[in-house]
Amino acid sequence: MLKAIKIKLYPSDDQIIYMNKLLGSSRFIYNQCLKYKSVEYGLWNNNTGIKETGKYLTSLKKEYNWLKDSHSKVLQQSVINLEKAYKNFYDNVKNGKKPGYPTFKSKHQKQSCRFPVDAISGIKGNRINIILKLKDINYKCSRSDEIYLNKYQSLIKSATLTRTKSGNYFFSILIDRPNKKLNPPINNNLIGIDLGIKDFIVSSEGTKYKNLKIKRNNKHKISKLHRELSRKQKGSSNRIKSKIKLARYYEKLNNKKDYYLHSVVNQLLSENQTIVIEDLNVKGMLKNHKLARSIQELSLNRFKTILKYKAEWYGREVIEVSRWFPSSKLCGGCGYKNKELTLKDREWTCPECGIIHDRDLNAAMNIKNEGIKIKLGMSLPESTPLERKSLDPRGIRNQMVKCVELH
Repeated sequence: MLKAIKIKLYPSDDQIIYMNKLLGSSRFIYNQCLKYKSVEYGLWNNNTGIKETGKYLTSLKKEYNWLKDSHSKVLQQSVINLEKAYKNFYDNVKNGKKPGYPTFKSKHQKQSCRFPVDAISGIKGNRINIILKLKDINYKCSRSDEIYLNKYQSLIKSATLTRTKSGNYFFSILIDRPNKKLNPPINNNLIGIDLGIKDFIVSSEGTKYKNLKIKRNNKHKISKLHRELSRKQKGSSNRIKSKIKLARYYEKLNNKKDYYLHSVVNQLLSENQTIVIEDLNVKGMLKNHKLARSIQELSLNRFKTILKYKAEWYGREVIEVSRWFPSSKLCGGCGYKNKELTLKDREWTCPECGIIHDRDLNAAMNIKNEGIKIKLGMSLPESTPLERKSLDPRGIRNQMVKCVELH
């Protein structure tokens, strides 16, 4: 199983210069090859593969001599990444999903480049040797991760160098090694969890996990930093300093939120064997402009991603209930469906059996019961109309031509 370990780098001035050149060269190759492939297909209907793109990379090295200063394996990996992006694009078209045509990379966003395994020389003590020009670069990570890296460095698959907007450098190392299994919970427990805005999670056991409201609780500080940035003259060094200061604060808030998500997932998985969760349509929920900011702040998709891959690591099970299942509207006692329930109703009384329901707790209990039915094979999926839009070859060509015209 693949596991990534993210470490923070502390490079010297010369190493910073080289890494910036490496990131810029990788971005340049990606953009040039994307333009080349779009022109070939849009104008000549020629769908170039990795062999033709590799030849174009060689011609670019002859035309731009400064590309020879960067590691050749990293530049070749940019071409491989582009081919993978095209493969994902065509797979989405074939499956009727949103295509997601490859886009040009901007130097103003987070920068990254990938190192294949043969471009990493090794890890020793408190030093990491990536390539010759980045030999003995200092880094910082936890003691357990450091031992893990030194022990299993022969199983490294690849690594990614990243420079954030705040100017920090990170190196994510991908290792093909089974993760240590968690001890099984005391009982074979199954719980349902309801995700919401008032409380981040309400479980069927009655446990509530608070919503940090990480950005709303710090909105005054964020607004102050944005005002400071807007007052600085464009192109000045003070504006660059303010921009980095703002990026560092956002990075700090995101790290707090990410830590909280991991801690909640770890607690859920350590106490339960099976977790039942709703298959929420987050994109559709964001169309509600009154709640869009609150929903976006929750990072629901990020939470589900962490829950799923950690459950796979630790031998736990995650069951998803259909998004069309009316978890909040069903009475947990008699099964009555309250069709008139609205978002503002936090409690409601069942007219059939008279039970007073807490909206979120009732939803979590209904999700748990539906998860039990799914596990036993008793629940049948509801048929819902799905509108799938597919692109014909003419539509694909139009996207490519438009991509070229913009750049």
